[in-house]
Amino acid sequence: MRYLALSLVLLAMLCVQTGCAASETQPAPVPDAGAGPAQGYTPLTPDNDQSKIDQEVVRELQDNHYNKIKLDNQFSEKFFKAYLDDLDGTHSVFLASDVKRLKREYGDELDDQLKSGNLTAAYAIFNTYQKRRIQIDQWALNRIKQGLGTLNLDDQESFKVDRENAPWPANADAREKLWTKQLENQVIDLRLNDIKPAEIQKRLTQRYTNELKQLRQAEPTDAFSVYMDAYTHCYDPHTDYFSPRRYEDFSIDMNLQLQGIGAELRSKNGYAEIVRLIPGGPAAKSGKLKPTDRIIAVGQGKKGDFTDVIGMRLDETVQLIRGKAGSYVRLQVSPSDNGQTKTITLKRAKIKLKDQEASSQIIHVKRNGTDHKIGLITLPSFYNGTAEDVKKQLIKLKKDHVDAVILDLRNNGGGALGEAMQLIGLFMNSAPGVQIQDADGNIQVLGDRNNGAVYTGPLAVMTNRLSASASEIVAGALQDYGRALILGSQTFGKGTVQTLLPLSSGQLKLTEAKFYRVSGKSTQDRGVTPDITYPSAIDPDKIGESALPNALPYDTIPPTAYPSSDTLQKLLPTLKKEHQERIAHDPDFQYLVQRIELARKQSDQNTVSLDINTRRKEQQQLEDKMLALANAHRKATGKTPYKDYKAFEDAQDADATSGDNGNKGETKDTLPTQPTGSTSSDKIDAYETESANILLDLIQAYHSAQQGHKKAA
Repeated sequence: MRYLALSLVLLAMLCVQTGCAASETQPAPVPDAGAGPAQGYTPLTPDNDQSKIDQEVVRELQDNHYNKIKLDNQFSEKFFKAYLDDLDGTHSVFLASDVKRLKREYGDELDDQLKSGNLTAAYAIFNTYQKRRIQIDQWALNRIKQGLGTLNLDDQESFKVDRENAPWPANADAREKLWTKQLENQVIDLRLNDIKPAEIQKRLTQRYTNELKQLRQAEPTDAFSVYMDAYTHCYDPHTDYFSPRRYEDFSIDMNLQLQGIGAELRSKNGYAEIVRLIPGGPAAKSGKLKPTDRIIAVGQGKKGDFTDVIGMRLDETVQLIRGKAGSYVRLQVSPSDNGQTKTITLKRAKIKLKDQEASSQIIHVKRNGTDHKIGLITLPSFYNGTAEDVKKQLIKLKKDHVDAVILDLRNNGGGALGEAMQLIGLFMNSAPGVQIQDADGNIQVLGDRNNGAVYTGPLAVMTNRLSASASEIVAGALQDYGRALILGSQTFGKGTVQTLLPLSSGQLKLTEAKFYRVSGKSTQDRGVTPDITYPSAIDPDKIGESALPNALPYDTIPPTAYPSSDTLQKLLPTLKKEHQERIAHDPDFQYLVQRIELARKQSDQNTVSLDINTRRKEQQQLEDKMLALANAHRKATGKTPYKDYKAFEDAQDADATSGDNGNKGETKDTLPTQPTGSTSSDKIDAYETESANILLDLIQAYHSAQQGHKKAA
């Protein structure tokens, strides 16, 4: 069930995307197609003001959106497909006959209905989905009531998990066979998590009862919202319609007032899926969660019963997860790497500004008998006061006589643009930082005016796939200047600017401009490519701007005048060669890379066996591989191997819970309990240690080059 599609931040409860749109005409009745009646089904009809809001949204997008799109039959077909996919992302609810009928009636009518405020198609399609989904849940509850022993759990068939491009079921019988497989897969998942049969029956009954309750309680605003979102997202993924309720949640998020675990969620195919971990929050500090993990159940306290949340509205799932600071919540999570479902206990907390603040420490690296000090500044977000805080850290590190500085922007989703400009100015004399082009082609150049850089020594910036927006602007500018080495993985690729426009009811978040680097390259879609790349646990095909439908394309504009140096680029071949030679023998780095490769292979599996014995064997093989990797790493680092997989898991949990204080357990590249490369009070991961080594290589290569010039002279 994907019609709750937007991200929602738990610590602050961001926008919950619900429903569809509305019309002044009574929607047509939905044929049964031999699937039986949908008990408790009441077709929705539009609210009185929704036609007016529809026309307002259309007018604003046509007049002010960066992407100029013509509303015609071609757009109508695109919108029709997007609307159906938002409602039924797994192509398992609508029947093929439904899709054929709805396309015949409305496939090329949506553009005209949008312009006139006619919401007939919006509600006809939404009501069809509602009725079909109710029929499915009624069937599932009846099947569960018959007893789970009627299901075949040693079936030699397989179940396709990713059905986004699969055909819709041909008829009710084909859909029933599909959902029988779905039910068998759900039972196997729970059995593999050592949940008893009686509890499984209870959980699944609760799951489908929850869905029925939500379907029967749907309101016109739900229908209208999903319809409007499907429309706005045809322009780009960051343009959204906010109903008054959703805008209130969005405003709360921007002020970071609510308490929870600090995770950004979205509803995808009935699951609450993690999009991002908020730096400083309990979820990030635990080191046990990562993007694309799915929450399947929530328990209150350390021992409370679990409430199944599959199929539950995202806002209601969030209400279960958030709570009083200091209280505990337990999550049952289905990992994105297809690993075993796990239970995670977190202590709720209020995410405070200080949890987002810049912090620094020193990485000690010994080379040729000499202890070198590399400063590490971690910046989780761009907030008011960012530049001043980083300046203080730089001054402190300079007093400690560090040889070089690393600015870690991994997982930094952006924030205040003005702070990003001032941050660039800490490392450069007055210079432009970014170009902004509006929908009319007008270009504005922003930068920082200062009295000189605070730090002029060797510099590296670390990025990953979750470095976005302002982080990409900073990394891109420092790379274009030749001022810093960019190390890590390709950034998110969000290079668009949004503004909020008031409507007669609710708000419209609209994309009005694009960011461009001083070199004229866009950060949109492609992000920033590192000078030296580290393997990433995040699959760019699943997370990032390029993974979002209808993302605006990459393009270029003329460069602005900016200072630059080619020194780093000339030394880059040498740095890459030394990097490759070193990591080949670095057990910490190799362990991290091998775990990433294993996780990526698991997440790439789109089908699963419906034979529980096969699944148990696969689960055991995965555990054996993880244990083997861990013990190989421990042997290479002079530590005692783990006795068994449970000992390995217990050690991970103990290591992750050290994140209760500071950021010790916080993941930097979405894998828990990464190997450390330092005895510092805050853990230094393998990538930070390697970045420090690369900076030392840079210093040595630069001095060698200087000596060569002197001899030549």
